[in-house]
Amino acid sequence: MKRYIIALTLLVGLFSLIAGDGWAKKVYIWRDSDGQAHFSDTPPGPEESGGEVEERRFKEALPPPEPTEAAGDESPIEHAVRCTFRIKNKRGGASGFFINDKGLAVTAKHVVEGATYSMEAEVPGDPRKYRVRILKKSGHHDLALLQIAMDRPTPYLEIRDPHTLEPGEELWAIGNPLLAFKQTITKGNFSRMFPEADWKKEAKMKRPPHKFRGDQVQFSTPVIPGNSGGPVVDRDGKVIGVVSFGFPNTPINFAAPSSYIEKEFGSYLK
Repeated sequence: MKRYIIALTLLVGLFSLIAGDGWAKKVYIWRDSDGQAHFSDTPPGPEESGGEVEERRFKEALPPPEPTEAAGDESPIEHAVRCTFRIKNKRGGASGFFINDKGLAVTAKHVVEGATYSMEAEVPGDPRKYRVRILKKSGHHDLALLQIAMDRPTPYLEIRDPHTLEPGEELWAIGNPLLAFKQTITKGNFSRMFPEADWKKEAKMKRPPHKFRGDQVQFSTPVIPGNSGGPVVDRDGKVIGVVSFGFPNTPINFAAPSSYIEKEFGSYLK
C-alpha cells in the first residue's frame, strides 16, 4: 500500500532503536513512477526507482522456532498468524494468507503487479522458501489469488462476510511491515463499510484511490507498507478483509472485503 517516504523513514528509525537481539540487515525504500512505495533487501535498478533510493539498516528478529505438531490449544489470533506468510520478490514484497489446506492463498493485487515467477513465500516457523504462482488477479478489486507450492497441508482462515460486522467491533491486522517485522499483530476497530459512492459524495474525490472499485472495509487497526495483502480478522480469527491502502498518519485504513474473495475466485474454492 502507498505511504509517504517521510513517515516510513521515521518508522524504520524508531524500529531500529527498539529492535531486540537479532542480526543487522539493510532495507531499501523507494517509490516507482506511479508513486507506489516499495521495500526490498536488494537495491532496485534505476529504471524502477528513478534513482532515488533510501537505504536503512535495522535488526531483524530472530527466526521463530520450528513448527510443532500440536496446535490445538492456540488462540484464534495465533492460528491467524500461522496462516499468514511473507511474500518477497525483486520489487519488495508484503503479506498473504492461506484460504484452504492445499496452499491456495490470497494477497492484494497491487502486491503482485509487475511481479515475476521469482516470488517466494516465507511461512511462519518454516525455514524453507516456497514458490508462488499467480492464479488470477481481480479485474476490479485489490485482490489476487495465489498457489503456494507446499508439500503438506496448510493452515487456513475461514471467511466471514464483513457486512455482518458491527461498528466498533474489534479487529486484528496480521502481516510483515517493512518486510522485517514478521508476524506482527495490531489491534483496532471496525468503522463501517465504506460505499464506493462516498469517495465522490463524502470524500470529494472523483474516483476511489488506486482505481479499485466496489465498497471497502474501513477500519482503525494500524498498518504500514508490508501489511498489504495480509488479513484483517475478527476475534474468532475469521478473515473479513485484505489490507489494501490507507491515509498516512491517520487511523483511516481500508481493506478489500472478504466477500469479494468468493465473488472473484469462487470457481477455485469448490
